Amino acid sequence: MEHAVLIRFPLSGGFGNAQELETLARLSGDIAGAVAAAGAGEFDGHEAGGGEYRLFLYGPDAGKLFGAVEPLLSRWPGGAVAVKRYGPPGAAEVRVSVPAADAATGTSSSGEEPLK
Repeated sequence: MEHAVLIRFPLSGGFGNAQELETLARLSGDIAGAVAAAGAGEFDGHEAGGGEYRLFLYGPDAGKLFGAVEPLLSRWPGGAVAVKRYGPPGAAEVRVSVPAADAATGTSSSGEEPLK
């Protein structure tokens, strides 16, 4: 399980507030379920601080991991940034910005940017 998807959600500041953390805990559970249902790897936990809530996903294929969770990321009102890492630390990475879903349509579109 050398590939990874590292996801960052912006918080209102520092460690976020109780409502943000509760909402993101539910979203994290949904993300863990999506990874398991897709057989894409594992959800390895989260951490909060520095104005971000971060999730750590690992598996054999970063593309499959991201594909399993991408539809869920736009649920956070501040959108999300995910980094798909194609190997161990230091391997090629692609950054994906996922905006919050449009309130009228419920959809969003991601943008990718190679990092290495």
